[in-house]
Amino acid sequence: MRRHPSYIKLFSLISLLLAFMAAPARGEEVDELALSLGLSGDEPVTTSRFPRPVSKIAENVTVITAQDIARLNAHTLAEVLQTVPGFQLDQLQAPGSSVFFTILSITSQHILVQLDGVPLNFLSLENFSEVGMIPVQMIERVEILKGAASAAWGSALGGVINIITKSPVRDQNLSGMASASYAQRSTSDLRGELSGTANRLSYYLTGGNIHSEGLSEGNKTNLNHGFGKVSYDMPNGGRLTFGLDIRDNSLELEHSTRFDAHGTGDLSYLNSYLAFRYPLAERLTLELNGRGGRRYLGNQRHPLTQAELSWDSKIREIYQGVGAGLNWGDAENNLSAGLEYDHNDFKQRETVTDMSEANFDLSLDRWSSYLNGTLTFGRLSILPGFRLDDANLLEPAISYTLGATFRLTDSTILRAYAAQGYSMPIINTVEVVNGQRQLQNVDTVQAGMESSAIPYLWLKGTLFYNDISNIQTINPDRQIVLRDQIRRGFELEFRTSPLYGLALTGGYTHTDAWDKKSRARLNYQQLGPSRGAKLGLNYDNSAIGLHGAVTGNYVSWYLEDRVPKEYHPKADNVIWDLHLTQKLFPDQDRSAEIFFSARNIFNGAQYLFDLHSNNPRWFEAGVRYRF
Repeated sequence: MRRHPSYIKLFSLISLLLAFMAAPARGEEVDELALSLGLSGDEPVTTSRFPRPVSKIAENVTVITAQDIARLNAHTLAEVLQTVPGFQLDQLQAPGSSVFFTILSITSQHILVQLDGVPLNFLSLENFSEVGMIPVQMIERVEILKGAASAAWGSALGGVINIITKSPVRDQNLSGMASASYAQRSTSDLRGELSGTANRLSYYLTGGNIHSEGLSEGNKTNLNHGFGKVSYDMPNGGRLTFGLDIRDNSLELEHSTRFDAHGTGDLSYLNSYLAFRYPLAERLTLELNGRGGRRYLGNQRHPLTQAELSWDSKIREIYQGVGAGLNWGDAENNLSAGLEYDHNDFKQRETVTDMSEANFDLSLDRWSSYLNGTLTFGRLSILPGFRLDDANLLEPAISYTLGATFRLTDSTILRAYAAQGYSMPIINTVEVVNGQRQLQNVDTVQAGMESSAIPYLWLKGTLFYNDISNIQTINPDRQIVLRDQIRRGFELEFRTSPLYGLALTGGYTHTDAWDKKSRARLNYQQLGPSRGAKLGLNYDNSAIGLHGAVTGNYVSWYLEDRVPKEYHPKADNVIWDLHLTQKLFPDQDRSAEIFFSARNIFNGAQYLFDLHSNNPRWFEAGVRYRF
């Protein structure tokens, strides 16, 4: 039975009062930082909306910086995430393509993706997030939390991908960049950016086009994109920021001779936000934000052997949201509390079939409140968190986390956390005949160690155990079936210090999973990869202006004997990529750069289904100029 929203409002009010009543605590000051979830150099980070140093992060977090992105000559976020341990795409096709992914065997519908705090998940499209259609030029860093993060962020059963956009250049009125690249099959990437500051007003603007006639058959894309951010710094230390994200893509979604299938799509995104940050006292900050936008998907399908459509649908989602929060404290002891409200309107129309469930109008209202903090006792830090979400279409969700970190030595940290989280179910009724609509829940435990005790080597290890209930699967009759599953495994990561400009990075992930009721092991369609490995060799030499990277990706799926071999996933070797960038005049700030990439050098196959096969070997060259 649904509880009355006043219960949540009362809890939220108590949370806010607690932030004001907390006593002052000693500790080092932290710089003002946008909401983040990861680690980048010596910057403080947060997994519960407050900046923290490395020694006070209980979760398994990976961070990708703008420098990492530039070294890969990446086009979209998907290409960058493919290099992260524990992260696996089903396939990599032409830049701008739609992709499915997993993090530690948790599928993308359970992963929250947000840009500057604005959620990007397409709720009426099974909570899907299109990381393959997010251009990288605007990204300052990407922070990935692998594991339940609902106590801070709500619907995030499997983790969070937090995208932080670039800040405006502060010491110039005008600076910018222009870039162009070209590859076979008319594959191109044209982009530019402008940034600067005039008195208290600063701005960052970027836009471009990614186009391909299809590096593999049936894989055309045409992605137009633009992003802008304008900030105003107030005399009292406050800051007001407005951001706007626009993307439109026409593409082919699937193509298969074996399955006699072909599909196309038109996707568009409009996201905007207004954020206000104001220091009320020395260690107390008020944050207010509003967000809104529109998502649209038009999807057409037909057999390759026929021109007549078998499916023609249009899905539209309009959303608005507001939030208010208080952050108090410092790096050692802190408290964050807040209240959020989100409203979504969903509409779908399908004109070919007579399926009544393919035509619907729904509205979703959600009230949320959260309370997260840090308590430090010498080398030990305790990290509690609590969140309550109430929605009109679903039962209330209670999420919590309790983490701890212990600084064993100056170079070694032990960390562990336990959490209960949830994920939104399939909201629409397109593939739900029986209409089951329940929250998907997880109880998780993680433990690990991070150390640089060995000279020139950084190591990180994490064990994880997930008890997941009400996982939604679709049976052959297109009905939702709820399953309970256990997923467990471990992850190892390493990074070496640079030697003559060369640094080695890598990681290995192993996952095992089974159905709790039948004890049957989950197959590759239910689990995703059971094993995966990443390897990277990076080179940076600013003196000669040369930067490069060689990356390798290995993946293995659990294969059932009863499945015919012709339907097995393809994973016959490691996929290797090479990226090189040369600055023509290394001693000058304003100099053109030329870059070159060879992707899938040995022409390997690595995908689940040939509906979405990966690209064969392809080459790309380009030039960029910064001013």
